[in-house]
Amino acid sequence: MKYITFDKKNILFMLLLLLPERVFFLINQDLFLSVFHIKYSDFVLYIYLAFFIYVLFHFKINDIQKYYFMLILLLIIPLIIISSLVSYYLFNQPLGASFSGQKGFVMIICTYYIFRTLILEKAITTDYLWKCLYRLSIALTGVIIVQHVVANYVRFLSVGYGRRFGIRIMDNFTYPTILLIGSLVQFFNTSSKKGKIRAVIGLLMSYYHVVFVSQTRIIMVSYGVLTIVMALFYRNSPLKKITYLFLVVGAILIVLQTDLAQYLLSALGDSSTDPSAQIRDIGRAYYLSEIIKTPLVGRGYPLGGSALAYQASGANNNIYLNDNGIFGFAYIYGIIGIIWYVWLTIKMFICSFKAVSKGDYRFLLFTVYLQVICVNIIHWYWRFSFVVVFTIMLVLMEECINYVSDHKVSLYFGN
Repeated sequence: MKYITFDKKNILFMLLLLLPERVFFLINQDLFLSVFHIKYSDFVLYIYLAFFIYVLFHFKINDIQKYYFMLILLLIIPLIIISSLVSYYLFNQPLGASFSGQKGFVMIICTYYIFRTLILEKAITTDYLWKCLYRLSIALTGVIIVQHVVANYVRFLSVGYGRRFGIRIMDNFTYPTILLIGSLVQFFNTSSKKGKIRAVIGLLMSYYHVVFVSQTRIIMVSYGVLTIVMALFYRNSPLKKITYLFLVVGAILIVLQTDLAQYLLSALGDSSTDPSAQIRDIGRAYYLSEIIKTPLVGRGYPLGGSALAYQASGANNNIYLNDNGIFGFAYIYGIIGIIWYVWLTIKMFICSFKAVSKGDYRFLLFTVYLQVICVNIIHWYWRFSFVVVFTIMLVLMEECINYVSDHKVSLYFGN
């Protein structure tokens, strides 16, 4: 067994994963813009684009069939072209600006190709890639939790701060979700006492993050669903399943006694008592009324600089696409966009169930999570930081069902 050496290339690869998360949320985007005169998000996109170009010319595609998600991801290009044309004809929004505004969506193709090709060319292994994600999820979630604990005294992270039930930090759910998925799988899959303890610590960190740090209701619901799915469907004896289910239900009952949980339940039962839920209901009704005008292609991508398109999207009335998940996505791309999303989801479930047949539940949990939150949030469209994790999970799941590696070397970049 060869061991990973912490050389410069290894560190650079880890940094590549940390860049979208602003290197542990330490980089202030406004300060970065004032110093370097470029948006930090654009800077990260350009770094990944340069890496994509390097991989594209450095490696050759040996077998296109091994790129299971390649075709459907390439369809992002016509989706973007159509949405740009629609915005141009409906609202006179410049074509180039519309296409440029959706560059984060295009980067799904680039990041997928980067990681899938590196795996196929044995530059990295699936084990190493997953360990990177999981260990970074522990580190990033831990940093956020520490910041939350000391937020009343010092604020050292460049994240959004607010108040709902105590201090609330609006960071990103990407890595806490990976931490939850990895910890659930480890808890149910290991018989080692140390492994169980590590898994429980990971679970407590992810639950703490969603309940006390982010205080986001749809994410709370999704975490509960994932926990129940794992407790019910993992291949354990009936007695163990019942025991785990009682533990999960007991934990949920305890959480329900908190003010945040009561706030969650009241919003689920009657949206009229919650302004946030109200505006989402209004937004969904508005998007549906707009989509019906051009149902096949939607209403196009609204760029902030285009007054007509921006106003038509409801932004002037505090209705935002990123708050309405799949409804906002349908507003932009119409029926063809929904067909694309459904097709992608079906392919993900096919891969996930094949992986489950091999005893790997990570991808099923990840796919279920995306479906639970999609009514409010589509991470992979609005956040490039999630695009990286999303595409890594895609390449891991298709590698899991198509390829078996000896995993003797965890990372190798050559001389």
